[in-house]
Amino acid sequence: MKRSPSYLTEQNLGEIFRTFVPDLKFEHNKTVPGSGIKTRPDYRFDEIGLIVEFDGNRHYQDANVIFRDGEKDKAYTDMGYRVERIPYFIQMTSELLYRLFGQKIPYAQSYPHGFIDGDAVLPANFCELGIKQFIRDLDKFGCYKNDIIASLRQKIAEKEEINLVLPPTLHYLIK
Repeated sequence: MKRSPSYLTEQNLGEIFRTFVPDLKFEHNKTVPGSGIKTRPDYRFDEIGLIVEFDGNRHYQDANVIFRDGEKDKAYTDMGYRVERIPYFIQMTSELLYRLFGQKIPYAQSYPHGFIDGDAVLPANFCELGIKQFIRDLDKFGCYKNDIIASLRQKIAEKEEINLVLPPTLHYLIK
């Protein structure tokens, strides 16, 4: 079984796809031909009608980015693509590969889910739309929710102040 490279990023997502689904051709950061839109999805698998977007912290902090994400997702969906977004606090797993490709692919995850990285932007710094997206993502990736909550508890212990980690509207998550 191959091991994960490290913390998931947009860049190493391509390495993972090349390694674990080598028979599926993908385009990285290229416009969709005939779409009439200038945006470029992170990864596009035309053969199976899949677009995979990696959402870094700006997708939780900047209302303009969040709004544009919704517009892009609708445009791609209207074109017949299934759009899957992977938040920066989720790591690649066999389960996630199955969700993306419908195949059981052995994958040895080595980096935990959540806000583990010392430089990770925490939910206390999300805008209101980002907080709503974070709540949706916790539901969408429910199998990893306990890991994410545990990482938030760890950050609260490190920082000794809950409000530096979570906005008051999310305090209920760790109670």
